Amino acid sequence: MKTTQENFIGQIGFDRFQRNVETARANNHEHWIGDIPVRKEMVVFFKSFKDKRYNIVPCVDKSSTVFWKRDAEGESIGIPVFDKLGITFPDAKEFRSGSIIIAHDGTDMQYCVESDKIENEKYASHSDGYNIRQSKDMKKALKIAMTYLKPLGYDDILDRCRNQLSNGIENLRSPARERLHERLSIQRNDIAQEVAHMIASGYVPSTPSFKIAVDLIAQEGAELRRMQDYKPRACFVWVKPNSLSYRFTDETQVTECTSMDDVPEFVRNKLAVLQIAKNGDAITDVGIRVSDITYWVFA
Repeated sequence: MKTTQENFIGQIGFDRFQRNVETARANNHEHWIGDIPVRKEMVVFFKSFKDKRYNIVPCVDKSSTVFWKRDAEGESIGIPVFDKLGITFPDAKEFRSGSIIIAHDGTDMQYCVESDKIENEKYASHSDGYNIRQSKDMKKALKIAMTYLKPLGYDDILDRCRNQLSNGIENLRSPARERLHERLSIQRNDIAQEVAHMIASGYVPSTPSFKIAVDLIAQEGAELRRMQDYKPRACFVWVKPNSLSYRFTDETQVTECTSMDDVPEFVRNKLAVLQIAKNGDAITDVGIRVSDITYWVFA
């Protein structure tokens, strides 16, 4: 199937990818994984891995490097190729299990595997090499890939979406806190005058700032107080091609549904709202859309 903007999976711009592909085709580049121009060694590495883990999906997440060859006249031609491919799986194409990389170490070729689950103690934890293991022997690299580049589970996906829950709730709280702070930040002289007035008479605000604060509390106070400490019960939902998984954050059991009829009605209703929202949108008493396949639903 030809790669289009709709089915392209990658973190680089599609236009840039397309230009790289056109350049490689125009110069008769020989080595491809689908529509992705790569080195010969990457073809062998990827296909050997796919033979063992058949449902891997390659992703173009890093800019191309240049592969040099000579044309018929002996002139050097630079061809863009991708030496690093992200690895994902059909159930969660937006989330990477890791990457496979072809790298030159002097005259030798290194086959590399990158994953957040790799901790290479030869490197400092903040360095690029900390999450990479490599070998000149492709068979050894394949064993590493089989160990670390597996389909992500429900908890893996949830962990990658956890920040969006806290950020989304904070975004819902902030307007209420800002309005209360704005209206209740009153000058000391106004406070003193108001207290004196309260003592002297039945309470009717005598300062404009107090009147605004009183009106706000009377009209919106309950909702603003609710929202400034908003903390809904949350349910993480992962929508896969053939099923849906969900779990409340205060529970331990993940529920897997192969039919939408088995999904609780309130979850279905709120998903319907979130599916027409934008990624990152947080909606009060509804939830947060993280991506096309992951959502936080508020109970």
